[in-house]
Amino acid sequence: MKKEKEKETRTSIVQVILDDYEHGDTDWRKYPNQGQNDGKRSIRIVQALYDEIGKTELNRQVLELQARHLLQDGKGQKISGWYTRGSELEQIVYCLSDIPRFYEMDGRVPKYERYFEPFLKLRQELQKLRGRQQTWKPWIDQCIGELENDLEREKIPKICKDQETKEIYFNTLAGLNEIEEPVSRRIFSKKYLKNSKSFQRAVQDKIISDARKFCPDVDADEEVMGNDEVLSEIGIETYHQELSVKGSLQFELAGNKIDTALFAYGTILNAETLKYAKLLPEQTIRKIVTVENKANFMEMSYEEGTLLVYSHGFFSPKERLFLKNLRECLGEQGAEYFHTSDLDYGGIRIFMNIKEKIFPDVKPLAMDEETFFKYQEYGEKRDEKYLQKVRDTNVPAELKELKECILKTGCTIEQESMLFSRRELCRHQQS
Repeated sequence: MKKEKEKETRTSIVQVILDDYEHGDTDWRKYPNQGQNDGKRSIRIVQALYDEIGKTELNRQVLELQARHLLQDGKGQKISGWYTRGSELEQIVYCLSDIPRFYEMDGRVPKYERYFEPFLKLRQELQKLRGRQQTWKPWIDQCIGELENDLEREKIPKICKDQETKEIYFNTLAGLNEIEEPVSRRIFSKKYLKNSKSFQRAVQDKIISDARKFCPDVDADEEVMGNDEVLSEIGIETYHQELSVKGSLQFELAGNKIDTALFAYGTILNAETLKYAKLLPEQTIRKIVTVENKANFMEMSYEEGTLLVYSHGFFSPKERLFLKNLRECLGEQGAEYFHTSDLDYGGIRIFMNIKEKIFPDVKPLAMDEETFFKYQEYGEKRDEKYLQKVRDTNVPAELKELKECILKTGCTIEQESMLFSRRELCRHQQS
């Protein structure tokens, strides 16, 4: 269709010459450096060109360009008189060094400039983005670096092809770099993007993808860390962070001393409580058990001296800080730490995350060989790609037994399977 359009609109041999010059990926890229544009190119004069421009008009234009020393015939000779004798011109030859003159005559913007203008503009915009803040969080710096690398490969990143989306993305990166504490998604979007829904509508998927690639606190595997957890790690709250606990946790809040033991079936500490609660030194906690799945957490009964904590997968930054402070509070009196999870890759990663970022001395609960084979009939078969992820994971010594069970059977087991025999989990909890 494009060639048909050119045939309909071309009215001069200069347009034909420039179309010939711009065809392909070689000559036009050398346009700024005329020293590299030495050489000649030829165009055959076929009947189609006469039909397109008109024979008399084409002949006139060729002679006019020849008179200006811009054309030769196929033998490098001066073109003259051939049309008056009834002969036909076979081809014309133009010099690459004359291309700027042809562009000037046609009024066309050179292809080099047309092609590279978007890259130059985006490069300048990225320079302005970098200059907006003195330092960048490493993972956000890598996001910008990826855009710059695309430009070096002469590729316009997909997120930058639409001007409005590009501006939202740039403003989002700047905002994420600026925030120091978690902020609601809607509030973040309103403050930095001028619209409370712009973040979620325009760039949320891209930001999540970026974080999975570059943020060290985010797991790349979607099956392990959900999108809401990814956003939480980079400071965007999609819901009010809530920590569900069951047992005795003593703290002071707004001048009142509170003991969650009064809530025999558990209670929830919302984000503001986590932020302002002052942990009291007179704790009775001797054991903390974190639980991945809500159903298991709800089924586990209150036991004096034990604090049960629902992890809902990965703990958020605010929850991690609260639990680390609790560990420091219990430091002098000492306590044991356990985590119980799905017997799968995700459960392994969650345990490792807790061990690395909250409780260094945490131990697995009901994540051993005995438990695995007790509930193997409820297991789910996994493909080789999944098993390879398990195989490649360098697990702590406490989980090597579980890792071998998964690889040996090719199965994983969800924690809810244990609810078919609640006494078993209670036995593990009390042992």
